[in-house]
Amino acid sequence: MTSSNSRIPVNLVSGFLGVGKTTAMMRLLADKPAGEYWAVIVNEFGEVGIDGATLSSAGEGLQVAEVPGGCICCTTSPMLRTTLTKLARGRRPDRLLIEPSGLGHPAGIIDLLRDPFLSKVYATQAVVTLIDARHLDDSRYTSHETWRDQIELADVLVLNKIDLADVEQIERARRFAAALYPPKLAVIEARQGVFDVALLDLALQPSRWPEAAPATPSAHALAPRRPVASAAAAVKYWPQRNMQTSLGSESCGWIFPAETQFFSAALAALFDEAVMLLPGLTRAKGVFNTERDWYRLDWVDGYSGAAVSAYRRDSRVEFIVANDSPVDWAVVETRLAAALISGAESR
Repeated sequence: MTSSNSRIPVNLVSGFLGVGKTTAMMRLLADKPAGEYWAVIVNEFGEVGIDGATLSSAGEGLQVAEVPGGCICCTTSPMLRTTLTKLARGRRPDRLLIEPSGLGHPAGIIDLLRDPFLSKVYATQAVVTLIDARHLDDSRYTSHETWRDQIELADVLVLNKIDLADVEQIERARRFAAALYPPKLAVIEARQGVFDVALLDLALQPSRWPEAAPATPSAHALAPRRPVASAAAAVKYWPQRNMQTSLGSESCGWIFPAETQFFSAALAALFDEAVMLLPGLTRAKGVFNTERDWYRLDWVDGYSGAAVSAYRRDSRVEFIVANDSPVDWAVVETRLAAALISGAESR
């Protein structure tokens, strides 16, 4: 339950056409805590709203706002901003659920919710994305940019309709989910869209800052930060740092809050020169919020590359080197600190 002075928690429930989003939303609404008042924004691609009418029948303590006939995911679209503003000025909901069109790129909604005005009213919580395990066999889905973006954005990935998939399809979906980078906070197997409503409040950053105690533990909670003498000492809140040594390799990774921005050119230079900075480098990968857009950067087999990313939870990077190579991770931290634009000291 939110207080009158706190922000309204908001969750996205996304997924491709026909994956079972509306059924999942109906179950969530049926399981909402007694006495809470929830709001729902549903966006349908067509002009005739069906999902909104369906959700409106879910029971008491509910307000449904429907935005038909266009995608609300575009940050230049005024439709979602107008609806969010109206909701904030009316009866204050204890939670807001947004169901974007199955054909939409929902990362734009996260960007909008984080703008200076709306972020004072709404607190972005876990993004839930549903996929059908059977779709991994179908190139019409796996080759579709929107399908991939929805999965990349997810904090919680729900493998839905597993009762309709065979054993091989379920195992393939499990392997697919386990291999995703960045890793998901939770991967759930579901029938008819049923999953625990508590996942909506899953801590996005269980151990975000060195000064803060971890919140709700999760499988991906990071180890305590190890201090490194570098330019990072000048940053008030240096991000979480994680190191690991196993299987003949050593890795080091950093996680930055989502509001931290980087110079894209500085990051590109870091990845281009990574093998000179880290002899024995075997792999480097990262997702960053930059002054241009969110980008995924990769270094593998001597080549670096970059692509626009739908991921929005945080900025993060990891380097892996052969264990028999001398490593000075402070060199990398210095370059990361130099690439910062803003946000690291904002909490």
